[in-house]
Amino acid sequence: MSYAIDRIESAVAEARAKGTERGVKFEQSFDVAVNFRKKELDISKPENRLNQELVLPNPLIPPPKVCAFGDGEFAEKATDAGAERIISKDDIPRIGEEKRERKSLAKSYDFFIAAVDAMPLIGRYLGQALGSRGKMPRPFPPQADLSAIVNQYHRTVRIRMRNTPTFHVKVGHITMSDREIADNIVAVLNFVQSKGFSERVSNVMVKTTMGPAVQVST
Repeated sequence: MSYAIDRIESAVAEARAKGTERGVKFEQSFDVAVNFRKKELDISKPENRLNQELVLPNPLIPPPKVCAFGDGEFAEKATDAGAERIISKDDIPRIGEEKRERKSLAKSYDFFIAAVDAMPLIGRYLGQALGSRGKMPRPFPPQADLSAIVNQYHRTVRIRMRNTPTFHVKVGHITMSDREIADNIVAVLNFVQSKGFSERVSNVMVKTTMGPAVQVST
């Protein structure tokens, strides 16, 4: 199943119009939902449940929140790169022992990065809280270009299918142009195609936070 960029852009424009006609007073985001035909996608099989990060062509607004684990040079570089929070190795056991705090940490940040030497502590004290949400951090050496890495995360979404044959991800913001949002949707659909799932798609819907869903026509 293929979708032309102009039809995707048209659906975005329609979703924008319908989402703003209700007088919503806050700036809304755009989500895309990809729905699969139940009879053609058996999600009881692990290989059919998508769970992967995807880098979009255009940054998200506001950007996903990134938290970093590490000390010294790694912590300094993560701060300069724009990570919203830095957690030292000494603080990892303390957070891990507080159920409410480790749960809050896992929910509050979209992505996690870590210094290589912090990973054993993360696995021991925070592995369950982060791993169950698919948020275990990627380890990086001190010489890594954390600015490029954090910048990439600001354009990254996690495509994750749970108990139903569908997934939805954020693809834009009301302040972005229709074409920028459409380009991000194209990236999502290209990802679906790369997994061999495109022929199993039932429909693709786009909507604003408070607006009705608009189907993308083929």
